[in-house]
Amino acid sequence: MSSCISYQDQFFYVSNQRFHSLIEFGLQVAEKTADSDGERPFIAGLRERSVAFFPGYEFAIEREFPTRDERKFWARVFFDLAYLIFKREIGNQDTTFWQYSAVGDAYLLGRMITRSVQEEELAWHPKTLASVEADMFYQKGVNVRL
Repeated sequence: MSSCISYQDQFFYVSNQRFHSLIEFGLQVAEKTADSDGERPFIAGLRERSVAFFPGYEFAIEREFPTRDERKFWARVFFDLAYLIFKREIGNQDTTFWQYSAVGDAYLLGRMITRSVQEEELAWHPKTLASVEADMFYQKGVNVRL
């Protein structure tokens, strides 16, 4: 049995253990990165709902994150989670076998949540840890030697 993560007609399945890890790690990232008092209720809400999650849970993004602001917040959080797993800053670092697929699952969840926002706000994209790093890299300019 596995858990299903969906948005409208798109979905993917993850093991129950992975689903639990995505939610728990997502909550950890959210706690560390929430930048306003307005985001704290999103964290409390997911933490509260997560106690009712069970093996085989169907996590429908539109049901779990009903407001656009909440979806914007969680899109950033799950993209940041993928980045932090990749950088080996969250999770069990004694083994690496789990990391590549966890990065993919967190990224896909972030992407699906982003799509849900973009249906209402076409050009929106989250400001993530990776996008901030990319901006800093590209602002340096290109160093060309002649």
